[in-house]
Amino acid sequence: MRTLKNKKSILGILFLLTGLVLVSIPLYVEWNQNKEVKAMEQALSLIAQSDGTEPVALEEIPNLTLTEEELMHVMELEIPFIDMKQHILEKTTDDNLNIALTQIKPEQVPGVGNFTVAGHRGYRDGRHFSNLARVPIGEKVYLHAGEDTYVYEIISSEVIEPTFVEVLDDTQGKNEITMITCTISGKKRVAVKGELVERTSRK
Repeated sequence: MRTLKNKKSILGILFLLTGLVLVSIPLYVEWNQNKEVKAMEQALSLIAQSDGTEPVALEEIPNLTLTEEELMHVMELEIPFIDMKQHILEKTTDDNLNIALTQIKPEQVPGVGNFTVAGHRGYRDGRHFSNLARVPIGEKVYLHAGEDTYVYEIISSEVIEPTFVEVLDDTQGKNEITMITCTISGKKRVAVKGELVERTSRK
């Protein structure tokens, strides 16, 4: 009887330890990602403050994974309805998706054709595109690119198959934005599309 109780105790401890490991892995990954995000934000701040006459000392920033050239092309996406403001990196790679949103198609131009953006759901609520599916039709999305801001109005939100890449195509005569993320299960994709309604400039 005592041996059986000991085995149950050991199994209980093993289950507990396994649970702790499973919980801690995403937290550890997110902790590392947060360091990279902070490094990117620090680098962007230094570049913004620079007058261009001297090189920016980006090599002194720990955990920075992006080059100065990559940072020069960073944009920002703002969706007030879900209180989201995220940077957009120029290329979609696994590393880039871990720290920010990314452009899906190469050499995209804001306000021209179908500007496509990808993003993870994130481990926690509010990170990346975790709340993208909640954005209703009629809400505004703001794409900040340099001195210009492109305002889009949401016109559709749907769940699609991962193979339905046609959602990224340009529509003749329309300037749009298409934002893509995974469903909770990861088996399908959420595609939210907006149409350009305004462009403003701070120049």
